Amino acid sequence: MAFNVRRPAQVLLLVLALTLTVGAALCTPAAFAATLRSATSTGWGPSPDAGRAAAEGNARAALNQQAAAAGEVCSGVSVTTRHLYTAPDGSAWIYEATATGDCAVPPTTPAPSYTVPRTETRQGGGASPNAAVENGSQAARAALLAAGQACTGYSTTSSLVYSAPGGAWWIYNVTVSATCTH
Repeated sequence: MAFNVRRPAQVLLLVLALTLTVGAALCTPAAFAATLRSATSTGWGPSPDAGRAAAEGNARAALNQQAAAAGEVCSGVSVTTRHLYTAPDGSAWIYEATATGDCAVPPTTPAPSYTVPRTETRQGGGASPNAAVENGSQAARAALLAAGQACTGYSTTSSLVYSAPGGAWWIYNVTVSATCTH
């Protein structure tokens, strides 16, 4: 179709199409674009090194807090520091620091897949039945996590192995079952 200047509707349609195309291209945000953020804070200490370190730590914490509020994590953080004041007797050194970094929303990681059933049994001893079962349970859970990395749906059973005369000491076999990622 040939372009005809004498048809205003055709010119209007062409201008509208170009405007929409350019507008869409300019308004589309870049995926995971980093934002340059900075935060300034002060700190003091009894020596120049302590004052500088306090100010730098406070500035980094302020930057991380600012990024966390936006759901971001910062990388490539640099800190600049300047001396503000020293007490006349030299007992306090005050510095100001600015932390600057590239902050971006981290890519999401898929949720772990809990597909492997695991069971571990450990003996636990203690001065009471509850303490013995708790000690055995902790040991069994630790063994589960060592093998499975992440687990859910824990269930615990226990059986008495030994009780000292007078109830001074108790030993239980404790079995913990769960579904784990590996």
